[in-house]
Amino acid sequence: MTVVILIQTIFLLGIFGEIFTTTQGGPGSASTTLPYMIFKQAIVAKDIGRAAAGGIIAVILANIVAYFLMRGIGRHLDA
Repeated sequence: MTVVILIQTIFLLGIFGEIFTTTQGGPGSASTTLPYMIFKQAIVAKDIGRAAAGGIIAVILANIVAYFLMRGIGRHLDA
């Protein structure tokens, strides 16, 4: 279960194409994800600084989730 959660978290942080081609983040911002927000900031709004900060947040978030999930896997292997 832990591995599935880790893989799904990584997948969700990378999903962009489906949202861009189907809804483009809409209606409103209902289906906006972090990668799509980064794209909108970098390309549409031409705010590279905010897009770079979003990318750093995505990497930090993925690392935090991976850390806790791997820690949980290690705890189950020791038992």
